[in-house]
Amino acid sequence: MNASASTARDANRDVTRPSDACTVHGVRRRHVEGVAVREWGDPGETGILMWPGLGATAGYFAAAAEAMPGRAVCVDPPGFGDSAPLDSYSYDRLVELASGLIGACDCQAFVGHSLGGFFGATIASDPPPALRAVVLIDGGHLGVREFAALGQPAPEATSAEVLVWVKENRLTFPDWDTAVSKLAEMIGGEVTPALEAYAREVLVEHDGEIRDRASAELVADMVAVARAHDPEVASAIAVPTLLIACAQPPETRAIREPAWRRFADASPHVELYVGEDWRHNPILQDPQASSKLIADWLAAHL
Repeated sequence: MNASASTARDANRDVTRPSDACTVHGVRRRHVEGVAVREWGDPGETGILMWPGLGATAGYFAAAAEAMPGRAVCVDPPGFGDSAPLDSYSYDRLVELASGLIGACDCQAFVGHSLGGFFGATIASDPPPALRAVVLIDGGHLGVREFAALGQPAPEATSAEVLVWVKENRLTFPDWDTAVSKLAEMIGGEVTPALEAYAREVLVEHDGEIRDRASAELVADMVAVARAHDPEVASAIAVPTLLIACAQPPETRAIREPAWRRFADASPHVELYVGEDWRHNPILQDPQASSKLIADWLAAHL
């Protein structure tokens, strides 16, 4: 992976032109290797690449970015936010892209949430030379069978069946107030300006309702990407890695806990933290405590 990622960087590196970059309220926006990123912090500080979960944008990390012990480089994954879609999606291609961005953005750490955590686990098993630490926020430890037990399509499901499942489970709301309040309820947190701003990035008003901005087809492609992840990669992890496992809701813990324990036990480089009160989105649910946990851990490893 290192060789191919290096080749991709040399061939495809985007040199940021003045017209590509802008700074709004202390946040620098630019495109690197065709991917939109937002940066918080001094450009001379250590970079921390932050990759959100499926359907999310760089705005997911807005409440945490300023707390990081360095320059937070937050990604709009391809096809989301300001990043153009890829012509085709695969797990290996997205891991290679994420690995390349670590070098292109001069980062020494990677923080991934959910699907971003899958990529982080694989990158940690074959790290770029500069990578010193990885944080996985409730991601990387589950495989396709666990996801099926949690209500996603079975391992043998076809792409057409995955698309049907995505369409049946898309979020829709009658208005913006309901959308934000329901999202707060789903994450187990409160309605905040940060949550409302994030909701307006990932949702859109269409035909009299509020729904996911991304198309069902794109989301289905990304679900297929997630299904290609193998949590057994944990045994090869070679850099200090913090796995934040979220324990809520209790009714699914019996499925998830064996997976996070197995993942953490697979490598001496993995440190497990169980967020007993956290659901899947601690950055939105409890931004102050979750950001401090991540920042303190990274500061000790960078």
